[in-house]
Amino acid sequence: MKSDTTIKNICVAAAKRHTIKPIDFPFTTLFDGEHSGDLSNQITFSESELPISQTFIAKSNWTLVTTRRIVSCINGQVRETAASNVNSWNWGNFKGYKGEHTSIGEIKLDSGDVINIHIEAGRASMIIIYSIMTLVGQLKK
Repeated sequence: MKSDTTIKNICVAAAKRHTIKPIDFPFTTLFDGEHSGDLSNQITFSESELPISQTFIAKSNWTLVTTRRIVSCINGQVRETAASNVNSWNWGNFKGYKGEHTSIGEIKLDSGDVINIHIEAGRASMIIIYSIMTLVGQLKK
């Protein structure tokens, strides 16, 4: 199994490769350097687990992708899953049609459950989308 650092580096590289520069968005952060995000005091990381990306709209609405899991808070309700449990996804209105700044996507799990996630619309959407797709691909190999 690959180390958390290796998984993070692969996911960050994929997100950067698919995102139009500059990577500087109001709600979405790609953790390509030191870990310092809005969620650092709300999430307990397991040993060696590293953040990859986040969409932070408010304290009650955010999504975090780590090297092991996807954690999402919709209207104050936190749900999470191991990334290895993800079966498929629906990204919703990630292109930002109708002038919306954020969108709700769905992560479908092997169990049939669905976890909603926040995605910043437009160019920023590629950060969360490629973080999740690459992470799931790395863990399901």
